[in-house]
Amino acid sequence: MRKLSVVQVVGTPWWSGAGEPSLLLASDLAKRGHRVEFVCVPGGRLEEKAAEEGLPPVPGLAPTRSVNPKKAWRFVSGLAALTRRVSADVVHVHLTADHWLAHLALKLARQDARLIRSVHHPRAVGGGLASKYLLARAADALIPVSRYLARLLSKRVAPPPDMVHVVSGGVDLRRFRPADAEARAAGRQLLNAPPDALLIGTVTRLAADRELCELLAAFRKVAEEAPDVRLAVIGRGEFLPRLKERARELGIRDRVDFHGYRGDDLAEALAALDVFALMSPGSEGTCRAALEAMAMGLPCVVTDKNGLDEIVKAGETARVVPLGAPDAADLMASAFRALLADERLRAAYGRAGRERVERLYDRARRAELVERVYARTLRMEPELNLEEDFG
Repeated sequence: MRKLSVVQVVGTPWWSGAGEPSLLLASDLAKRGHRVEFVCVPGGRLEEKAAEEGLPPVPGLAPTRSVNPKKAWRFVSGLAALTRRVSADVVHVHLTADHWLAHLALKLARQDARLIRSVHHPRAVGGGLASKYLLARAADALIPVSRYLARLLSKRVAPPPDMVHVVSGGVDLRRFRPADAEARAAGRQLLNAPPDALLIGTVTRLAADRELCELLAAFRKVAEEAPDVRLAVIGRGEFLPRLKERARELGIRDRVDFHGYRGDDLAEALAALDVFALMSPGSEGTCRAALEAMAMGLPCVVTDKNGLDEIVKAGETARVVPLGAPDAADLMASAFRALLADERLRAAYGRAGRERVERLYDRARRAELVERVYARTLRMEPELNLEEDFG
């Protein structure tokens, strides 16, 4: 296919949520030979990472969620000028405010670029008239990052089926890879974990909707029976004081370690773990933390919240616990016990998880699939088959 001119827009300054996957996708598309312009809110970590990837954001162009007409118009007119200047084939947006403003910008530009929307989170899929217009009529294609979100779109918005193409998350398989004994020992040192302890870990934003109190309740049941088991919580957020308080209430504060945010050394920290747990997808929607853990060869325990269970393979790469079950904490504790008690089972789950990520969730594969969505939307490729093409 011919090389495309692509404008990626994500209205955040943060290297979190939709920021990281949108930038890495932009970078991977550029590596495939496309001309890519990356537009984000300036002044944050995302702008710094974009520069590191060779995609410095466009000067003077700042996405906004403000209802201030002057700020909105400044961005709309600036984006319209950019699409004309680079003869954009595709404008790919990631957040709702970006979508509205890009829709107006393309009308202003009178440019024959296609407007593509990635859908990262259930809150982006409202059932009101505005949401239905935006998602079903003011886009040329939708890319939900999970089948769960695709089903939600179908139920609440009902876009034409040929608009919707599921493309899941992508993992850097060279950075996140199974750890050898030396890497595991270094990870233990990084987390100040006893070398002979069994370590359950989670990586998530510490927020009220991440079901972390449920994780603590399950861990307590395991900790009562196994004095050598610890819980490592990796992440930051406003819910940290409540989690520490809850751990004290449950009598497990001395067995739960809060390690804060890990950036460039996240893979090293994951190397220390024996079992990985994730209770809820993050706001980027791809369940990236679980994908990275599987890439590391870690067995997982997850819930079925918001499509998290479709990332793993129940009974092969992970134990899946229905979050709404009355005995969810007991089921989760049983899953932890089964994996912690059997090193061979952990190894088998870890191998299967790594194989699954290599097959379905490689970053290069994600970029190729998005490229094919662009080609289909531009009528450069035959119709895509969701089940056949997206695994």
